[in-house]
Amino acid sequence: MQNITSVIREFTFFVQEKYRIALDRPGSGNAKNIGSVVKIDDLINGQGPFARLGEEIFDDYWMYYLTKDMAKSVDLKGASYKNLREYKEYKRLQ
Repeated sequence: MQNITSVIREFTFFVQEKYRIALDRPGSGNAKNIGSVVKIDDLINGQGPFARLGEEIFDDYWMYYLTKDMAKSVDLKGASYKNLREYKEYKRLQ
C-alpha cells in the first residue's frame, strides 16, 4: 500500500489568547479549569465574553474565582461571584 487516504481534510488552524475565548465558568463540572466558547466562529474570531473586557479583567476574575468547595476549604460561606454578571456587581463595574 503506497498511499493512505486521509479521512479528514480542510483543516483550519487558529490561535487566540485565552482571555479572548474564555468563558466565565469552569470547563467541566468536576475540574477546576477555565471553560472556553464552543462555537467555531467565536473561537476563530476570539469572541468570548472577556474579549471586550480585556486581559486584566479576565486575570482578576479567574485569580479570585472560587467554587463552592474552594470557598468552603478556606472557611468562607460561599464564593463572592459565580459568573461575569455577579463579578461586575461584586467589583462595582458597569
